[in-house]
Amino acid sequence: MLADNFMIVFSDGRVLDKAQALEDTKKAKMDTVQESDMKVNSYGNTAVVVGIWQGKGGGGDGKPVDDRERFIDTWHKSADGKWQCIASGNSKIQ
Repeated sequence: MLADNFMIVFSDGRVLDKAQALEDTKKAKMDTVQESDMKVNSYGNTAVVVGIWQGKGGGGDGKPVDDRERFIDTWHKSADGKWQCIASGNSKIQ
């Protein structure tokens, strides 16, 4: 689902590429993860998804996680018809 050139910006300012994001996800020990309030706008072969992500557990960096964040994902439909996420960003909800 992630494009080869995928990039994500975390709410703490870290920027990870696809390999780094997958490694971070593998290290995480999340107890709960929930997405809600998602809205999608499409523009031909591009779509933007905005929603809320909430999770509790341990992050890929080993630190405890109890976060509620707004996210934005940008998706692109390739020539072979597959949708891939090309970029993602998060911002903590205070």
